[in-house]
Amino acid sequence: MLSFQAPGAVRTVMVSFRRGDDVLEELRTLLEREGVDAALVTSGIGSLDVCKLHTITNTGLPPQERYFTLEGPIEVGSLGGSVAGGEPHLHVVVHDVAADKVYVGHLEPGSRVCFRLELGLLLLDGIKTRRVTDPRTGLTDIVAAEE
Repeated sequence: MLSFQAPGAVRTVMVSFRRGDDVLEELRTLLEREGVDAALVTSGIGSLDVCKLHTITNTGLPPQERYFTLEGPIEVGSLGGSVAGGEPHLHVVVHDVAADKVYVGHLEPGSRVCFRLELGLLLLDGIKTRRVTDPRTGLTDIVAAEE
């Protein structure tokens, strides 16, 4: 296990995405504008009309993943994640209203807000991180970035 303690301030931000926003694109723009390297996405709720996800499909190594897209009215019941090296990594629990099915997975680019989507961010000033993938296992971890 690795842990990172913010030596500087922790800033809290509430973000409200608008109809038609690409969630990850807009979040990346905000993170870049604010100069954020590391953050925690504490919670999120809202609605999507396009939800692009991927999920794991096995328990062995390397991980295998399935990518898929949901369209139509989609309720976001929960959203959380992290930011490392300025790059967001979000997980969601969503309800495909038309199919009356619940999905859990990693949110992918192209996921679009239907009416509103709100999330909370804890910006961890003074922490520099990056994600690295182990070529042997295929697992990705957050590590401290060398200055």
